[in-house]
Amino acid sequence: MSPPRAWEFLIGGAIAIEGFPQLHNRLLQHIVRGIAVVLILIPVFSYQQGSDFPGYRALLPCVGAALFIWCGTGIPNRVRHPLSFPSLLRFCGQISYSLYLWHWPIFTFARFSRASLTLDLFDKTVLFALTVSISYLSWRFVEQPFRDRQLAPTRRAAFGTAGFATLILLAGNAGAIVLSGAPSDSDRAAAQLDAYNAYDYRPLYRFGSCFSPTSGTFDDPCLKFAAGRPNVLLWGDSLAAHYFYGLSHAADLRSPNILQATEPACMPTLDAAAQGTASCRGFAAQMLGFFGDRKPDLAILSADWLEYARPPRFDGMIADIKTTISRLSGLGIRTVLLGPAVQFRSRLPSILARAHLRSVVASADDVVLPDIFTLDRMMRAALPKADGFFYVSVVDAICPQRQCPLTIDGSIPLSWDHAHLTAEGSVYVMQRLAPMLGLR
Repeated sequence: MSPPRAWEFLIGGAIAIEGFPQLHNRLLQHIVRGIAVVLILIPVFSYQQGSDFPGYRALLPCVGAALFIWCGTGIPNRVRHPLSFPSLLRFCGQISYSLYLWHWPIFTFARFSRASLTLDLFDKTVLFALTVSISYLSWRFVEQPFRDRQLAPTRRAAFGTAGFATLILLAGNAGAIVLSGAPSDSDRAAAQLDAYNAYDYRPLYRFGSCFSPTSGTFDDPCLKFAAGRPNVLLWGDSLAAHYFYGLSHAADLRSPNILQATEPACMPTLDAAAQGTASCRGFAAQMLGFFGDRKPDLAILSADWLEYARPPRFDGMIADIKTTISRLSGLGIRTVLLGPAVQFRSRLPSILARAHLRSVVASADDVVLPDIFTLDRMMRAALPKADGFFYVSVVDAICPQRQCPLTIDGSIPLSWDHAHLTAEGSVYVMQRLAPMLGLR
């Protein structure tokens, strides 16, 4: 909301104050512009979703935007063709606030109107064009008249208009509260599902130790062998970590000792050079050293294969997996690769909440991402049929005739987002995969 972001408005407002110094040196203008672009791009490519934004992390894009504007202040605008790239950028900038305000209700109500409760690429393209059109009209006939003082020529008129609009909004809210009465069953169900937006997955994944270890290395609690029990290694990224709870709590297992080595956005392969980031390269190197010293009874490989197989990376992903399988087989380690996990078109709790509010039943045909079935077939065909290696199709095990479960016990979502399993979902899936893993 606006109050905690007042400092962001003030950064931009400071540049607009009459008498704010201008930068006249052309070389300095170019240098400052370059710095500004870097400050804007760092968040674009490095910030991840989390609770620590805006906070101090908002300082980089705000300062970058302010510097970019400042280094052009006082420089005469060049006359450009209306369809030139800078003109298109300027148009986007002009309508950006209207675009920000209008896109949310348009896209939200559109999701409610769809049988699938989600939007496909065609829907999003049409809605984007509609949003741009409405935003332009809003900018042209609402924003500009206010800016040019046509609708509110004086300060008193501006505050009066704002006050009148506020009264209307308050009256509307009061009427809605009175008319809504007691919360309905749909309201309560939606509130329960909305709580999954803040789902605490960290203890389930052993975050900070066996998943994304704070020290950068996996310690004994993650990789320590147990005598007299099957030692089973769970190896991969977050879509491997979400199986740990199920492996630990699923009924009728032969009390395996679950080892866990999981790193966000890293494939479970031993080719360190092929890994894209420093953390993934370190992860691969550490696992190479682990297999040099120890031999688990079973290695379970799992990851967000859908992400790593995006065109044109499928063949490279398969080659890396084959190399790793060959190395593990050479060490006498039995290996299982879990195929693509169930993924949904959007956050599953949000889809279910929209279904409750519309009083409809969400259908797996509409909300499950069909790409997982295609990739499952491709991976099954591409990976070797060899002694000591097994490919286990997750979707075949829990989605008969492509009918994946959306909830556990009728109310608990299978996933707390678009793919990552809830605790109950992890147990549900592992109870069905356990016979295929030889852990019963």
